[in-house]
Order: sequence, then C-alpha cells, then structure tokens
Amino acid sequence: MAISRSPSLSVPAVAEKSFDSVWVRNVNIHCPQLNQSGNLEGSINLELVPYDSTSGSEALHITLDNEGVQYLNVPNRANGRKTFWEAVNEVPEVATAMNAIIAAVEPLKTWAETAPVVEEPVE
Repeated sequence: MAISRSPSLSVPAVAEKSFDSVWVRNVNIHCPQLNQSGNLEGSINLELVPYDSTSGSEALHITLDNEGVQYLNVPNRANGRKTFWEAVNEVPEVATAMNAIIAAVEPLKTWAETAPVVEEPVE
C-alpha cells in the first residue's frame, strides 16, 4: 500500500565502481580438538567484502544487504564436508597461517595486557 510523501525523496545517482579484490572482514576459527587422525571437529569461516585496491582510491563496498560479500566456510556441504584439520594438513598456506596465529598468541597477549605508556606533559 503506497502513501504519498511530501516532500518527495530524491536519491543522488551513484557512479559505477569496480572492486578488484576482497577484504577479509571477519575470520572465525574454531578448533576444539587436536590435529589427530579421525578428529572431525573444527571450522573456519571467512567473510570477504569487495575491495578496490587501486592506489589512492582504496575502498570497501559495504551495503546493508551485503551485496557482493562472499563467505568461505569449512566444512560445508558443497565441498563434501572436508574438515578443518584436513585443510590444515593438505593446504600448506593454511598450515602456515595456523602456525603464525599460534606463534602470535603470546606476543599479542603480552601487548594486550600491557598498560599504555602515558607521557608526562612537557612544561
């Protein structure tokens, strides 16, 4: 049911824009089990947003309806339910990423738990 509006709403035209890359907006890794034979628990979920990497005009494409957003989920039905640990064991880049995350935990924890340095005012 339409109701008249006064004044009318005008929406400015938006120029077409291309996005040549994706921005990793969200990463969620869940690994409740050790990397051992037969362990099927665990998942990785990535949310990838369109990104223009052109130098000087870098931009993310953010819309209310998530237009253009890609989701990568392991496991999922489309990939035959390949498991998280299979990804770690069979894709060298995933193994490298997991090792980097593990190596970063203690330094990140130390940094996060360290109070910021407050500089004394210069008189």
